[in-house]
This record gives sequence, structure tokens and C-alpha cells, in this order.
Amino acid sequence: MIRLLPQTNRALLRPPTTTTTIQACGVNQNSRMSGTSRYEESVRLLNSLQSNAATIKKLRGQRENLQAMNLPQCRKYLESLRISDKELNALNIIHVSGTKGKGSTCAYAEAILRHQGLRTGLYTSPHLIHVRERIRIDGEPVDETTFAEEFFHVYDIIKKEHSDNMPAYFKFLTLLAFRIFIKMNVEVVILEVGIGGEYDCTNVIEKPKVCGVTTLDYDHISILGSKLSEIAWHKAGIFKKDVPAIYSPTTTEAEEVLISRAASKSTPLSEAPPVSSYNFARQIAPGISGIHQFSNISLALQLVRTWAEKCEFSLPGVSFSTKTNGFDVPLWMCDAIESCRWPGRSQVVNTDRNITYLLDGAHTPKSMEACSEWAQEEIVHLKKENVKKILLFQCTADRCPSTLIQYLKPLGISQIVSCPTQLYSSVDKSADSTNLNASRDEQMEKAAQCVKSWNESMDHPNGKVFDCISSAFEFIESEASPSQEILVLVTGSLHLVGGVLNLIETKTHQKLV
Repeated sequence: MIRLLPQTNRALLRPPTTTTTIQACGVNQNSRMSGTSRYEESVRLLNSLQSNAATIKKLRGQRENLQAMNLPQCRKYLESLRISDKELNALNIIHVSGTKGKGSTCAYAEAILRHQGLRTGLYTSPHLIHVRERIRIDGEPVDETTFAEEFFHVYDIIKKEHSDNMPAYFKFLTLLAFRIFIKMNVEVVILEVGIGGEYDCTNVIEKPKVCGVTTLDYDHISILGSKLSEIAWHKAGIFKKDVPAIYSPTTTEAEEVLISRAASKSTPLSEAPPVSSYNFARQIAPGISGIHQFSNISLALQLVRTWAEKCEFSLPGVSFSTKTNGFDVPLWMCDAIESCRWPGRSQVVNTDRNITYLLDGAHTPKSMEACSEWAQEEIVHLKKENVKKILLFQCTADRCPSTLIQYLKPLGISQIVSCPTQLYSSVDKSADSTNLNASRDEQMEKAAQCVKSWNESMDHPNGKVFDCISSAFEFIESEASPSQEILVLVTGSLHLVGGVLNLIETKTHQKLV
């Protein structure tokens, strides 16, 4: 049970962490490197848990068996770490699956609850620049010292007890996030599913307070299936007995699957209403741009209100009597929605090089359509209709370039640039940006496909392929001059967007993430 107490003497809403949970493994931690170098070593070891492209290709044929093993393995790791179901359930979790808008929905829910003074934990993926972005406390990425300290605690225990079966990258980070959230005494965790839901390692949670399913779309089809009904089956895998679940509007075939799975799991299920059904205390300008964000805002509002009702937590000015219908949104909640920031999604960055960057991590058909609409609005708003427009684009995994690129053709882009989502031509295994999931040759081939797909549909084809993000970035920067203004749309992959933000931050010393 959670109750709002006076801010000056609020007791922590979670019980003190047990000694067995926070006690370090029997490894001499003082022998580790200190400071930044210790953090870099933790990132290097974390990157060693990534599956390379060849391994992933080999394992695809064993996908179903591997998926079924995922959660039992995760529970064994938790047992080794002395993390109990009771401690996980005490995190008061909001669990969110879906295809598009998961991160934004989680970010809005976190901002609203943090605005009421709660100590929040937020777990999302992927990261843009620093892996620490995936694990946030009170809206901020966990610091390097804490990350490294807790990383080695988890790594040493698992290495000692499971040396022949170390968890993969995402699974390890999920375990690390649980460890940090418990130790930091967070009062609510907003937990984003990695891929799917049914077999995702975040689904080890037995008793979340509420579950959400964002807009469904075609993505990860080699894993989740090529039909929305198949994708919906996986996403609904996070539903739990007697735990309320709320979903964003979807197609009839997908909705039927959500309803069926909810019934089989005895899950109370409802649909988030349109944003027009709410009565906002004032007109709002959401902190994440784009008209498509209003669907995410509605779902976040429903998740927050349902969570508060389940926890008996007071939300001033919000009624619990109207169930899933729209409700009065008080001023403080409007402020929270406007304060929300989610880098790499509908983000505009101006530089002193006469270049404006529009960055959006869209990578599904629906999100690319929304990205195109947002970009067109920004072009008009920024009065950039007549400047040179360059598209920096790459898609990864089993995504088809032609399916995504078609939505960007009305933007008046004169040139496409594509490259692997690798920051530099050489791989630094101690860097947060390292991604070994796709081989260099495969990514170069996909970049060539992106340019070919674009050129085949344009009257005046103009495209270039580079070997890494930094090479593409340097080319784009060289195209600008005092007399030549440039607008660059960066999209197709959050890894690509993150790499560009990294380079802009380094060059301009702006804090963008």
C-alpha cells in the first residue's frame, strides 16, 4: 500500500533492502580499477556478452527452444543474486510492451509520477550514447560509479555460479537494473519490454501493478511473426491474473488476440480512450513533439491513474471513479507532460555550422509515417522549405528499406546518405556504442540497399554510402557553408540517431541526451 506523505518527512515506500541482497560477492572489489577506467572495464565486459552476427544467425533455427528457456534461466540468475520475487514485486512495477511508443509512454508515466515526489526507476532500451541511459533513477541515468560498482557485484556472482552459461547483454542489463532499483529504494519502476513480451526476460516479474500495450506494428517479424495477430500474442504475454492491463487502439485482428489472451489469463483489460476525452487544465505542448504522441500520453495517463488506484496513492485533482474514460488532468500533470524529455525521438538540434538536425528513431512503417508528418511540420515551423535537405538513413535486422523509405519521399530531400550504425570504422569494445549484433559486411550491404531503394524511386537519384557514422557525419558537415544551409533528417535506427547525437555532443559540447 502506498500513501502520499508530507514531502518533508516522507518515509521510503519500500522496505529496507536485506543484507543478503546488498552484500558484495567474495571478490576483492578494492582490487578493481577505480573511477572512469573501472566504468570502461564494466562496459567492455558487458559488450563481451553480446552475441555476434554469426552466432545470432546460427541460433535463429533454435529460436523457439531458446525463447522457452529464457525466463527459467533468468530466475536462476535472480536466485544466485539473492533477489526474491517479494523484492521484485515491491518495486510497484508498471510493465509496458508494444511496438511503437513504448519508450515515450514509459517516459511520460515516469515524469508524472516523479512530479509527485516519488523516487522513480525507469528501464528502457536501447541507449543512445551511454548504456547507463537504460537504467534511470529519478529521471537521470545512473552514474558511472554506481553502474560499475553494481555491475561487478552482479557479474562476479553470475560468473562464479554460471560461468558456462553467462546471460546475454540485454538479460544481464535487466538483472543489473533490478539490483540497482532494489538497492536504491525506488518506489515505482516503469519497465519497458525488450522484444515481444511472452518470453522477454522482463516478464520474470510476477505481480506488476498494471500492464500497458502501446501501438502495435510490424517489427522483429523473424522473432514475433509476420501478422499483427501473432505480434499481439507475444505482446500480451505480459498480462497477469487480476492485474489490470490497458492497450492503445489497434486493428481488429490484433485486438481480438489481446482480448482472448486477457480472458485466458483472467486479466482485466481496457482500451485507452482518445486524448480528446480528457479535460486538460490548460492547453499543453507535450515535451516530446509529434501529434502521434497524444496516443502515448493517453496510455500513460491511464497507466498512472490505475497504478495509483492499485497502490492507494493520492494523485491530487485526479478522480478514480471514471475508470478508463478520460478524466480531468490537473495543472501539475500538465506541467509534468510538458517537462518530459525523450532524446532521439522527434528531436531538433541546431548547430553553429548552419545545419539543423531532425532526429527520430523511427524504424517501423507506422512510426516512419509519423516521423515524416512530424518532419514536415518542423520544416514549415523552422522555415526550412528552401534549404538543402539530406536524409541520413539506415535500417537494421530484418527491416526492409523500401517499406520504410517510401514515407519520406514527400519531404523534398535531395540526397540520401547511409552507413552502418557503427560510430567509427574500428570497433572499441570498451565503448558504450559498440554493437556486435550485425556484421560490418551485412550492415554495408543494408546501407547499399537503402541508397538503391531511394534512388530507384527518385527522378534525380543522389546517394552515398559510408563505412561508419562518423564518416557520414563529416561528409554532411562539409556540405554546409555560410551560404549553404542544410537540414538533415536522421532516422531509421535508434543506434544511428544515438551515434549522430554522440558526435554532435562531442563537437558542440551541447548536452543532448
